[in-house]
Amino acid sequence: MNHKAYEALHAFIEGGSVAQAALRLHRTQPQVSRLLAQLEADAGFAILRREGRRLKLTEDGRRFYHHVYGLLRAQDALADFTQDIRHGITHRIRILAANHIIDGLALEAMAHCRLEQPTFSASLTARMPADLQWWLGQQQFDVALVQLPLEHPAIETALLVKSEIVAVVGPDHPLRHRAAITAEDVERESFITLGRRSVLGQRYEAAFETANVQPAAPLEVSFSTSAVQLAAYGCGIAMAEPFSALAQRHTGAVLRRFTPTVNLHYGLVFPKDVERPDGVHLFVKHLRACADRQSAQLAQALDARAP
Repeated sequence: MNHKAYEALHAFIEGGSVAQAALRLHRTQPQVSRLLAQLEADAGFAILRREGRRLKLTEDGRRFYHHVYGLLRAQDALADFTQDIRHGITHRIRILAANHIIDGLALEAMAHCRLEQPTFSASLTARMPADLQWWLGQQQFDVALVQLPLEHPAIETALLVKSEIVAVVGPDHPLRHRAAITAEDVERESFITLGRRSVLGQRYEAAFETANVQPAAPLEVSFSTSAVQLAAYGCGIAMAEPFSALAQRHTGAVLRRFTPTVNLHYGLVFPKDVERPDGVHLFVKHLRACADRQSAQLAQALDARAP
């Protein structure tokens, strides 16, 4: 199959339309359409279907794209590897992280690694939790930071730190003085949701169900950091991943405990039966130290009295 057609499919998925794909590839729309049509002809099955005026992936197309994306990533990795060799970089560790826990932990750990060891090199890739299983199965990583439990025959896991989902309000919110915000409080206030299918959303939705409440959620976002910022603006109560919420306190966000407690377990994931590079050991060392510092700061923030 034509490599340019793979790039066209990727650009279409990333851009959401043939027009955007054409802009990304610096081609005309008819050229992109021909590449996609040729890709389907070579594959021998429908990759795209038309719904109204829009093209969308078929189920077969979605599974096909996973393999295409893996191929493109492998080609990128090969290009990066050869460039690293030219620049004397002997090993760039590959870090995967669920996107909702990058800001609070992974970035700080990477920074400390680089400051301690100037030769440290790493690539950090954010993945939606739903995609992690596929990525972990490909073993195109050295270490991953995820929410546990997570099971896969090709991986080994280790607990990093335990924490819990926090409630977040703005600096002028009437509940900012509370030691804890309850599910019943959330039902009475405007709620900023992360969506029912997100990992965190499923966790706190279970808590709402246990408490027999159904909060109204006029605003929905995909990331904890976005929910925290909206709460800081005064748009309502957000339920957030604690370490990313802690990193957003400069916005004026006030963090409070949530009851009933929704526990979170942060874990490290490694490819099974694979020797770990020195850079992975360094990263894990700083990640654990960062998790300890952040946990202490989080406890202080949750116990602090709002002005």
